[in-house]
Amino acid sequence: MRSWLGTLAALVVFGGALAGPAAADPGGSASLDGGEAKLGPAHNPGGSATALSPDHFGVLAGSASAPVQLEFFCDPQCPECAKFESASGDDLGRHLAAGDVAVTYRWMTFLDARRGNDVSARVGNALMAAADPATPAATYQAFVVELYRKGGAPSVEDIAITARESGLPAHVVDRIAAAQPAVDTTSMNAYNRVQLLAANPEKPGTPTVYDVTTRTVVDTGEADWLDRLVSGG
Repeated sequence: MRSWLGTLAALVVFGGALAGPAAADPGGSASLDGGEAKLGPAHNPGGSATALSPDHFGVLAGSASAPVQLEFFCDPQCPECAKFESASGDDLGRHLAAGDVAVTYRWMTFLDARRGNDVSARVGNALMAAADPATPAATYQAFVVELYRKGGAPSVEDIAITARESGLPAHVVDRIAAAQPAVDTTSMNAYNRVQLLAANPEKPGTPTVYDVTTRTVVDTGEADWLDRLVSGG
């Protein structure tokens, strides 16, 4: 089963707490206006690389000019997310390298509270730290796949080793190894929960794949879902 998020009431509380950051970045890809989330592609002038989204709570892998713009909502500890990445990771890497798809990863950490650990926050911080103009989009995707493949409760050192094995640039690996804070993971989780509710109000679970252009949740049940999306089929 998918990992379902908290109640609507909790989301409203989180949404109220986020009024400051959203107002500070009215041009961001996912901002709050009067309590409603507005979704849209992040801006990445670096082409097919990686960058933080303007709200600083997402990682854009790929170019904002790619014809297919997706948002992925995932928790690093989500077993269904691991299955999704195992099934679709290679295709995602191929399309990211080709430049016809861009993905904004919106990392969440709600499973930390459920499991009484800080694994999602630790891994999530590293995934945000990996956003860098020198990190190719396909390399970032490989890092995501490897982290899910290994699973467990990796230490900072373990995550840095996976980053190096995945081909991330040396200075990015060093940043991850130093556990430099890349984001306030509590605020990131709260902000992205609101975005997820806007994207998938009926079943706000992880993983959710959202098509920014059509403003619809993507059915990823078929193996060729991404190829069909790119081809317009």
